[in-house]
Amino acid sequence: MKHVIIGIHGLGNKPPKPVLKKWWKLSMREGLIKAGKERLFIPFELVYWADLLHEKPLEIKMTNHHNPLLDREPYLPGTLLEAEPQAKPSWLLGFIENQLDKIFLNDDMSLNLRGVTDKIIHKYFKDLESYYTESRLTLDEQESVKIAIQNRLLRVLHKYRHYKILLIAHSMGSIVAYDVLSPQEQPMVHSMVTIGSPLGLPVIVGRILAEQKERGNDLDKPRVPESIRGTWVNMSDYRDKVALDHTLADDYERNSRGLLVADKFVYNDYSVDGEANPHKAYGYLRTKEMAEVVNEFLPDRIWDKMYRVVREKRRKN
Repeated sequence: MKHVIIGIHGLGNKPPKPVLKKWWKLSMREGLIKAGKERLFIPFELVYWADLLHEKPLEIKMTNHHNPLLDREPYLPGTLLEAEPQAKPSWLLGFIENQLDKIFLNDDMSLNLRGVTDKIIHKYFKDLESYYTESRLTLDEQESVKIAIQNRLLRVLHKYRHYKILLIAHSMGSIVAYDVLSPQEQPMVHSMVTIGSPLGLPVIVGRILAEQKERGNDLDKPRVPESIRGTWVNMSDYRDKVALDHTLADDYERNSRGLLVADKFVYNDYSVDGEANPHKAYGYLRTKEMAEVVNEFLPDRIWDKMYRVVREKRRKN
């Protein structure tokens, strides 16, 4: 069976699709090189939806630094040496997550203070607001933003329905991926990795559970999608403010196969001009944990083995 990695990006405007696809692949390749598992070929397809909400893409080369279309956080190679993450204050993270749930969720996991949560989404997550309010792309279009974005992912999943699929979903892309995979009739994916995901935030958990109950599901928590055949790994840097609730295993019930989310803390090394951004996809994609997932998923072809042997001989000489 052929293998393919499918990525879906997150919030905000992006550079053009060919550029973003190239940068995702470069980031994954970086991680594999650092892990000593470099590959000649990474079968990768990017689901791109920024153009549905943003008229023009970000520009890579621009002299006007005040132009809002300037890409201020392009792909930049990380260091070959892995930086050691600081010790994570697990007790503090647990306290914050519990308090968030108490503030925004009722005992039955339904949303509390709905008006407040809507204002939070409006202020900080404009793309997500368009997605949840079912706003139209244009006045003459019948398709909502939500359906249009989901269809972008669905078309790619159907295109590769006979492949073994690893789906990597960043930020808001993880919400889209979850929504698309939840109905049982959707295409199967072998594994899913969510990075910098807001799926643990009470405002998201409450909405997802309400939608599932509207479909007649009697659940105490949202469920891991049946469409995930193998594993769901959730990677989060504890400094990532979008993934403020960093653990999903306690928010999502196991599916009928007994699959639960496996949460992993990782170190996102992305920075530009000395400013760290632990939410950036490029930093997540080149972590050693992601390299392990990608390497385990892809078949070890003979030319990759030969290439690594030649590289090792050259290094020693």
